[in-house]
Formats: sequence, structure tokens, C-alpha cells
Amino acid sequence: MEALDVRADQLASAVGAQPVLLLALLLAGTVGALLGLVAVARLSERHARALWGRAAGAYRAAAEHPITQRLSARFPAIARVLRDLSASEYLVIHLGLGLALTLAALVFVAIAQAVSGDAWIVQVDLALARALHASSSSAGVTALGAFTHLGSGWALTALALVVAALLLSRRQRVLAVGWLIALAGGGLLNQALKALFARPRPLFDEPLAVAAGWSFPSGHSMGTFVTFGMLSYLGLLFLRTLRARLALVAFALSWTVAMGFSRMYLGVHYLSDVLAGFAAGSMWLAVCISGIEVARRRPGRAGGQPLPA
Repeated sequence: MEALDVRADQLASAVGAQPVLLLALLLAGTVGALLGLVAVARLSERHARALWGRAAGAYRAAAEHPITQRLSARFPAIARVLRDLSASEYLVIHLGLGLALTLAALVFVAIAQAVSGDAWIVQVDLALARALHASSSSAGVTALGAFTHLGSGWALTALALVVAALLLSRRQRVLAVGWLIALAGGGLLNQALKALFARPRPLFDEPLAVAAGWSFPSGHSMGTFVTFGMLSYLGLLFLRTLRARLALVAFALSWTVAMGFSRMYLGVHYLSDVLAGFAAGSMWLAVCISGIEVARRRPGRAGGQPLPA
């Protein structure tokens, strides 16, 4: 185990000495995770008919169960929402989101346990942070210092208001409210997680940048992930061509990874902080999109009709 820790430390130092390589690895890892999720979703889609049949039977059995009937009588609002969903809709909307939520939760818990238990990832964090600090340049600090402000709370709030206004102008009230809840709730969740783990930020004798608050998980990384994930979701609803949709997703992915990289380069976050921010952002994003899709499909809801895909 000690030899493994030494090799991980050496590898982190080597990668940190080449910031461009680290950025490329982060982007490749994120793309790989996304492609893996898509592959699993496609595999599940091949068996959709059988799954739909089983889900429909389970759905009817659950709805007719005496316990369900008693709960429906006690909580009529929740019962109405469940009645509005068919079994096929539930699978199409929520199966992939549930998979993303589960995987993201597993990743976040694994990182949190490793960080809390002083595992090998802590040594990687320290070695990578030292190497990045030593290899930084004044031009890089200036450029990424300006870029990282675009992931601040003020910048994301301004973007949130602009997008909400555009959605309201198109009479998409459900999307506008869901968009605002996603961004505001993500910020509150991040602050709660920071307070829970209370991890100090990296310390240097001559810091490149200074940030307040706790380190884990990265607020810039999580906030940017949720914001640009929601923008990608909205793009899939409004954009007509596959090329435009792919371009938006590629841009959102690149921007989010670059934001996480900027936090490490400036020495205000560890690698595990950024990865945990992405994982926590994935969890919250899946919950928000699932909720929005349920609301959009409720009959008679103004501004809640499905948009043409």
C-alpha cells in the first residue's frame, strides 16, 4: 500500500508539472464518463419494451394496493402527480436520470470517504497542488484568474436572471421556475456540504489566489456544472438540429471542466474538491430535471406543455 501511495504521489507530481496535460485528462475523463452513461442508457433502451411491460404491471399493482389507496386518500396532491405519469413516461424520463443520480452519489460518497479517511487521494491532492503551484506562470494566473470569476455566485446569478427572463418571455413558466430552483438550490446544497465536511483549502507560503470558506466540494465547479447542465437540458428542448445540440453540450462540458481546472491551477481547491463538485452537481441536476419533467407533463399546467424536440 505504501508503494502504491508513492507511485500515486509521483504520478500526480508529474501531471501537475504539465498543466495542459492535466486539463486534457480532466476533459477526457469527463467525456468518458458521459459516453459510458450514454452507452448504458442505450443498452437499457434495447430492452425498453420488456421493461415497459413489467413497469406497467408493477405500476398497476402498486396503484391498486390497499396501502397505496390509503396513502392516496391522505396525500391527494402526491397521488394526482403519480396518476399523471404513465409507466412508459416514468421509464423514459426517470430511468436514465435515476442511473445518473445513483452513479454520481456513489462517486461522491467514495471521494468523501477517501478524503475524510486520509486515503491515497489526499496524497494525490497535495502532490498535484504543489506541482501546479510550482509550474504556474504569471500569464496563466492572470488568464485563469479572470476566467474563474465567471463561475462566481454573482456571475451565475446574473446568468440565472437573464435565462429566467427569456423563458418567461416565451411563456415557459415551469422551465423558468425549475431553472431558478436548480441554481439556487445547488448553491444552498454546496454550502451545506462545505459546512458538513469543513475541509481547509490548500495552503501555500505565496498563494496565487485567496478564497474564503471551506474547500470541499468546490462551489465554482458544482455551480458551473449545474448551470451549464441546465443550459444543455434547455438546449435539448429548444434547439432543432442535432448539430446545434451537440455543439451546446460540447461547449458546456468544456467550460465546466475548464472552470474546475482554474480552481486547481489558482491553488484554491484540490483535485478531489473539483471532482466532488462535479459529482454533487450531477446528483442535484438529475433531481431537478426529473422534477421539471414531471411538472411539464402535468395536464392543464400553463407553460408546462412539452416542447417539440
